[in-house]
This record gives sequence, structure tokens and C-alpha cells, in this order.
Amino acid sequence: MNRKGAIIATVLTSLLCGVPGLISICVGVITVFSAQSSTIAPSGSSTTDNTVTLFLFVVSGLILIAIPIVVGALTLRHKRAQAASPAPLATEQAPAGPISQTAAQPADPPAPAQGRDPGLEQVTSRLLALNRPTAPYRIVDGQSEGVDLIAEWKIVDAQWYEVFAKANLTKVFRICMKLDPQKRQVRAVDREYTLEWKAGVPSLSLAASTFRGQQTSISFGSGYAFTETLAPGQVYQYKFNTNELKKPIQEAVAASGWSYKGVAFGKL
Repeated sequence: MNRKGAIIATVLTSLLCGVPGLISICVGVITVFSAQSSTIAPSGSSTTDNTVTLFLFVVSGLILIAIPIVVGALTLRHKRAQAASPAPLATEQAPAGPISQTAAQPADPPAPAQGRDPGLEQVTSRLLALNRPTAPYRIVDGQSEGVDLIAEWKIVDAQWYEVFAKANLTKVFRICMKLDPQKRQVRAVDREYTLEWKAGVPSLSLAASTFRGQQTSISFGSGYAFTETLAPGQVYQYKFNTNELKKPIQEAVAASGWSYKGVAFGKL
């Protein structure tokens, strides 16, 4: 019952019960006092009869007066209890149509940083992790060549002049790589360079043949071997051929769940 209905019920019971109750009490009191003050008492009347009459009128009046009070208290109390109870949550109501799949599923995990792919981050980290001071090659940024990464021998590093001079290298190559996150693929092309020694210092220039493709197990030196020793049981011997540079790259790419694709003449 709303507030308006509670008020109407209280007013009606007050008119129908409360007013007659008041009248009943007044009538009883007046009747008794009139009988007691009369000099000539009615036939058969007595003090006991007057008391009983007063009691009946008063009790009846109190009962009638109590009815609207009880009705008002109950209806208004019920209204306050409804107002105090919290409204049901929207999620507790049954949907009118079929359950939405997106509502039933857990929230999606946070998206990676904008512009970066987690797979791309992983393969790049693995390739750059191949860099170490004792290795005769390095993986560097390839932005200057319009690619993502470049793998090359440390020809121009002063700390490695002596090693490459002993190998009597006349030609070397670099691996230019582009990373394709959509295909999860590293596309690579080999570029050959001519190596000249002037006063013990090497200088590189693109080979006259301008080779651009895939080199396979070709050594450009005199067979001199450089040994790299790492942890116990890890020993690498380099003769500076193509596979010695490609193999660790291909293994790092495969460990990231990507594929390595050598490109001969197509664009990276």
C-alpha cells in the first residue's frame, strides 16, 4: 500500500471507529453522572448498574478509538519498511531475451601497450639477446637501411680488427631483416660487401656484383678459425661463413614461435 492509501485508510477508520468511540465514552460518562445527580433514581437502578454501564461505554469507546490508531501505525510502518529496503540490483533481474555471451564471459585481459605487439616484443628481445661481447657478430637497429634489424660481423669494431685480419677476409655479408607480426615471420635478405684493409683498418663497400639474395655456407676467408668460449661446455668455432651467423638467428626466431624466410629477389 502506498502512502496515500495508508492515509486514506487511517482517516476512514478514524471517522468510522474513532468518532463513535469518543461519542460512546462521552455518552457513558454523561449517563452515569446524570443518574447519580438525579434525585429520583430510575426504577431498578443502583450504583452497581451505573458502574457497569460506565465500564461498557468506556471500554467500547476505547476499542473503537484504538482501531484507527492500530491501522495507521501498521500501514505507515509497512510503508517505511519498503522505503528502507534496498532496490534489487539490475543484475538480479532475469533478462527478457537470451543471455548475452559477453555478459556471461569474464572481462578481457588488459590490452598490450598501443602500437606494440607482444609477439613482436618477444622475437625482438630474443634476437637482441644474441649480442654478447665475446661473439664476433652483432644484431643492430636497421633503420638506416630501411629495415628493422641488421645482423653483421664486427668488422668495424676496433677490438676485432686483429681477429678478422688473421682470417684474411675480403668479402663479408650482412643480413637485413624485417619483422612481420601479422604473419609471425622474419623476412631476411643477404647483402654482400667488399672488404678492404688500409693500414690495418677495414673499410666496407657494396660488392661490385651488388649481390642481394641468400648465401648458403660460403666462407669468404682463409679458413682461420676463431674460438669463442662461454660457460663450461659451450665452445663455438667461427670460420665466418653464412651459416655461423644465420643459425643462431633462425634458432631464436623459431624459439619465439615465428618463422624465418629468406628472400632472394623480392622486397622485404
